[in-house]
Amino acid sequence: MVYLLKSLLWLPRFIIRLIWNLIWRLIQTAVLLALILWGFWWYINNSTSDFANQLSNVVSGISQIFPTDTTNLRENLQNLSTDFYQNQEGVRWSKPQATIYIQSTDPTLVSAYQTAIANWNSTGAFTFTLTNDEQTADIIARDDMDANTQAAGVAETKLNALTKRIVYADIRLNAYYLLNDTYGYTFERVVNTAEHELGHAIGLSHNDAEVSVMQSSGSNYSIQATDVNSLVELYQS
Repeated sequence: MVYLLKSLLWLPRFIIRLIWNLIWRLIQTAVLLALILWGFWWYINNSTSDFANQLSNVVSGISQIFPTDTTNLRENLQNLSTDFYQNQEGVRWSKPQATIYIQSTDPTLVSAYQTAIANWNSTGAFTFTLTNDEQTADIIARDDMDANTQAAGVAETKLNALTKRIVYADIRLNAYYLLNDTYGYTFERVVNTAEHELGHAIGLSHNDAEVSVMQSSGSNYSIQATDVNSLVELYQS
């Protein structure tokens, strides 16, 4: 009888001991993580080493992209970089004209490309001609879905190194941002992004000094007079 009673009491004691051990280990882990985080915080705020400064910049960058004030979240997301394009001064096509093939199949992005092309053509400073032949097109307009970049678009150009003339261009609109309601891109801003990437494809660099479609972030402006003037000047050089 005594043996049976001990056997019956053993299981509850074992369960209680197991639960207590799990709770104690969780407490120990939480304390250890807290100490590590505190040490990390103290280091980046009190050390003058280059590594500490780099860590501090990383933390600051993360807090800017994902602020604790949720009311400012959409505003921060709307100011994502349009792209990280860097162009050489004086780079352009041999003439202010190029054929372009729209490879994208997404209806919104296709429409944005078509609108952006029409808007550039209407300036008279450069002429895009749509083609159905991808193999012979001067410019290919694509889309992708890339969450590993903060750019809403990408432009790449191939040059003749001797003449500094563009011989081919590839542009992409990033559907991950442009077609995601979280990032607040209206169709107008998607078109602005397409105009921006087309601007790079024909030789324009970033312009953050003026109201310009070529501003490096935000996609807040369409083609402006300053963009047209810059393009005319580029192709007269």
